[in-house]
Amino acid sequence: MKKSSQASEASNKGKGKGKSTAPRSTTTRSRKRKHVEEQEEEQVADAVVASSTQGSNSFTALISDKDVLDCPICFDPWTIPIYQKCPTCSLQMGSIRVRALEKVLESMKVPCSHAKHGCNATFSYTSKCAHESNCIFVPCHCPHTDCDFVSSFYDLPLHFISEHDSSAAVRFSYDEPFTVTLQSEEDEAIVLQEEADDTLFVLHNFVFNLGKAVNVCCIQPDSLPKYGFQILAKSSMGSSLEWKSLTKNIQRSTVDTTFSSEFLVVPSDYFGDDLEICIRM
Repeated sequence: MKKSSQASEASNKGKGKGKSTAPRSTTTRSRKRKHVEEQEEEQVADAVVASSTQGSNSFTALISDKDVLDCPICFDPWTIPIYQKCPTCSLQMGSIRVRALEKVLESMKVPCSHAKHGCNATFSYTSKCAHESNCIFVPCHCPHTDCDFVSSFYDLPLHFISEHDSSAAVRFSYDEPFTVTLQSEEDEAIVLQEEADDTLFVLHNFVFNLGKAVNVCCIQPDSLPKYGFQILAKSSMGSSLEWKSLTKNIQRSTVDTTFSSEFLVVPSDYFGDDLEICIRM
């Protein structure tokens, strides 16, 4: 019995020395989920700090028109400090601050506008814009043509897999090059979905007189890390065109939002319709 126990212990020690046998998909999902959970904890902590300053002497009130808390000039939510303005020309009247309104805003607790997509945070009204600009539950739109599904980025990959045909996306793996064939005469958005964590990307192809303008975007909140990518175009004469950059985080796949920043121009006279893509974490 003693020899058997020792052999078992030696076997277990030997197994611990090798590489992890956990599936790659599980490891990738766990890493990404951990990052998201850390952001959720930070947002909840910020909300707790904001609400703890309210004090215990509180009561509930109902505002029938939420627009009353927006600036009548720029229509953005009020922010502190608030200065008194002329009712005729709307210009600021010196340095006279509206302290009463500032105290009302500081004491108000409001939910996130993305509550229906999963955000449970509540915070002071003055923290609303700062929170929502970094909220990881910002609504993301399905990139499939004619689909109007909107959700948080948590639910979007599962929706795409279950509701759309398997050929609706080009499946790929991080750090491994893959080939995509573009349309020659029309604009298009090619959906890319990673094999391990199902993250959705879009390769945009905008056709114009010089050739094609292409870039790669990721459908996720702005606050999440960007991915690195590489695009390689080759000609039959042996020349090549390569571009390395970072994906742009988008919540809706449109030409206006994706080509407002960087893109690669691939001249049609020298290169074909095949591109080699590689996306890295």
